[in-house]
Amino acid sequence: MLTILIASEQTDRLAEIARLCTQCGSFQTLALTEAPARIASHASQLALADMLVIAHGNMGPAQMQGIEAMRQQHPELPCILITDAVDPELLIKALRTGIRDVLAWPLEQGQLGDALRRLQAAGTQRRRRAARLVSLLSCKGGAGVTFLTANLGHALAAQGRRVLVLDLNRQFGDLVHTICDRTPPATLPDVCAQIDRMDAAFLEACLTPVADGFDVLAGAADPIKAASVRKEQVEWILSLALPHYDFVLVDAGQAIDPVSIGVLDRSDRIGVVLQPTIAYARTGRRLLDILRALHYPDDKIRVLLNRDDRRNELERTALEQICGSPVWHALPEDAATVAAAISHGEAVLAMHRRSAIARALQSLAAQLAAAEPEPQGGSEPSSLRRLLLRVKAA
Repeated sequence: MLTILIASEQTDRLAEIARLCTQCGSFQTLALTEAPARIASHASQLALADMLVIAHGNMGPAQMQGIEAMRQQHPELPCILITDAVDPELLIKALRTGIRDVLAWPLEQGQLGDALRRLQAAGTQRRRRAARLVSLLSCKGGAGVTFLTANLGHALAAQGRRVLVLDLNRQFGDLVHTICDRTPPATLPDVCAQIDRMDAAFLEACLTPVADGFDVLAGAADPIKAASVRKEQVEWILSLALPHYDFVLVDAGQAIDPVSIGVLDRSDRIGVVLQPTIAYARTGRRLLDILRALHYPDDKIRVLLNRDDRRNELERTALEQICGSPVWHALPEDAATVAAAISHGEAVLAMHRRSAIARALQSLAAQLAAAEPEPQGGSEPSSLRRLLLRVKAA
């Protein structure tokens, strides 16, 4: 999936171009509210992009000089310019700076689509190191999503992987306190509120270091502040984080909304956490049906059975039959160990390394680390767009 950075001082144009880009194909868009004259100063954002789209009303000398400076720093980054007035002199200047296409505003979807496809056909995707993105969610509270996300992150870090855990639970997110006793320097809403100045260094300063190679971006302690978190902000955070880690784990809680769907779209794995009870089986089936309706492939979705025991209320085979999916990994019932670790704010692997739950987490981490990354992309529209189309059709 190609990443398009859209730069403009006008937020309405940013939104319209982003909308048209997503309709033209399987593109991820990032927004930069900036004039062409100052684009070159945003090195971290430019480094994340496979294509750059610049939109500006009237291109003066200062704006063209800014584009020239950017092109000197990033000559491999293909660029499309969108402006109000396209004249021969501007075309010549644009071509000399290395701009691939110049389009007129108002923008037609067909013209933009053709320009993007030309860049896509030229093989513009940059090679960059990127983390595996794994999202965990459940159909009901109390399933153990927060505990598993935090402790799976710790287990992966203990195996030498660089791991970031993102607490996306917007209802009193407290993941960081289950794994350490440090006060977070910032939470997800704090970071989103300053997204315009966010770069990799700023994001790193907002993370809570838990252990060597293991960081957490704390969740929203206040649900009211959490309501301000938007899909494009979380996507920008992920774009900054992914190149610097081996794994990014997301605690998605129980929410199926535009923010979580945006994360699920980008995920290599989606872990649905259930417990062996009739209540979890019934609502878990509904959650799995929703994920299938969003056209996530079966090999992307994994069922994780938490608190597995010989005295289960529901046998594993019955749970699999109800859900229509096999259990990918089972984690044993070990209530006393889990409760002690959470109460002390420590990773279970650090506190009770030989416990049954610690061994199961190590096994799950090894299984994830050994798996080959799933190919992302394709020409399908995003799941959020498919969901909106389904609602509209209904």
